[in-house]
Amino acid sequence: MVKNNFDDVSSPSREADDLNAAPIGYHDADVFGREEDHQIQYKTLSWPLVAVLMIAEIVSNGMLSLPSSLAVVGLIPGLVLIIFLGIFALFTSWLLIQFKLRHPEVHNMGDAGYILAGPVGREILSFGTIVFAVFATGGQLLAGQIALGVLSSNKLCLMLYTGIFAIPTLLFAMPRTLDRLSWLSVVSVVCIIVASVVGMVGAGLHPVDGWRDQYSVTAKTDFVAAFISVTNPVFAYAGEDPYHHCFACAES
Repeated sequence: MVKNNFDDVSSPSREADDLNAAPIGYHDADVFGREEDHQIQYKTLSWPLVAVLMIAEIVSNGMLSLPSSLAVVGLIPGLVLIIFLGIFALFTSWLLIQFKLRHPEVHNMGDAGYILAGPVGREILSFGTIVFAVFATGGQLLAGQIALGVLSSNKLCLMLYTGIFAIPTLLFAMPRTLDRLSWLSVVSVVCIIVASVVGMVGAGLHPVDGWRDQYSVTAKTDFVAAFISVTNPVFAYAGEDPYHHCFACAES
């Protein structure tokens, strides 16, 4: 059994060190240590920027797919699904932050897996994190490819459209710290809000014929369509890298 590095962090009477409201000894046990005199500092992301970054990822990943989920499974099942997954995501995020506060030496899900299940757990969670990041990034590139293809009537090769998004993604991912990248999330949030408003206004001005007949509280569908509708809000709440951001939030 792994012993905590300090007393119960949930106690309101715990002492705080001079950097943040973190428990005594947190920054000494943290993987990056104390960075006051370091030339390169990694713990630079404030919690407001963490919030903006996660909102940008969650909104851009899945908000526009939620209406399709409601259309497939129906209004009531869709709302229950979205609300339940939102509460579940909030609860699991709280658990991750508490885990990070109790184990400041943990930097990623591989470290957490080692605490939970030893070397096997470390490899499994590390592999899962990499796979999730690859597919999440691929999903964003695919969305950009489809958007450019529609706007240009597919006049160019689809792989070229993917490359147009892949190269900027690679360049913007080079900064070592998320505080440099998080400011781009403000632009992302503004763009997705504008796109959502334009989409809603356009749908209101030019509704699909017979949309009232398609409206239903519940809907019958096949397994594949229902499964995809369930995974849409799951992916929306998951974000691109929730584990890292929850740990970053605990460090900020």
